[in-house]
Amino acid sequence: MSLRFLRLTTLAAILATVVPCAAEEAKPEPPGMVSSLLDKAKEYIGTPYRYGGTTPKGFDCSGFVRFVFGAFGMELQRSSVAQAGQGESVALDQIQPGDLLFFHTRGQKNRVSHVGIYLGSGQFIHAGSGGGPKTRCVKIGELDSTYYAKRLVSARRLAFPVAEAPQLFEQLLPESLRPEREHKP
Repeated sequence: MSLRFLRLTTLAAILATVVPCAAEEAKPEPPGMVSSLLDKAKEYIGTPYRYGGTTPKGFDCSGFVRFVFGAFGMELQRSSVAQAGQGESVALDQIQPGDLLFFHTRGQKNRVSHVGIYLGSGQFIHAGSGGGPKTRCVKIGELDSTYYAKRLVSARRLAFPVAEAPQLFEQLLPESLRPEREHKP
């Protein structure tokens, strides 16, 4: 049995466990790709809030979400209002880790003005602008807090691009298990 065959078999096994068939129901625990996305988001806890920010030097809410999903090959719009129209609508009692959560934090009651990523267990991660300088950063929020509970407007679920899934999964594999690539001169 060749090492290449073993690597491809391992990759196929990982894909089979993470990419569900259309007939299967979504599982409540985060699958491998979602778990990796959430881990990536958590890497930026403490990054300063910066209005219009789209990089690890400083994020605003939609810039943070766009950056994290972009690391996994997902192209999101720039504003929270535009992001609220992407993906599939999810009932608030059906949210799962990795779903986008939208809030009205200023102005009109149902107009989206803030976005975060649901982590599970009533928590979400977001680039928050409220409070003093030490609290204006990427942080974990609680959905049942007085502030966010009454401002949650909607949720959306994004699908990872299936055509790119094998390449994305290869990035998650240890180097020793990744398929060899032919190098072109």
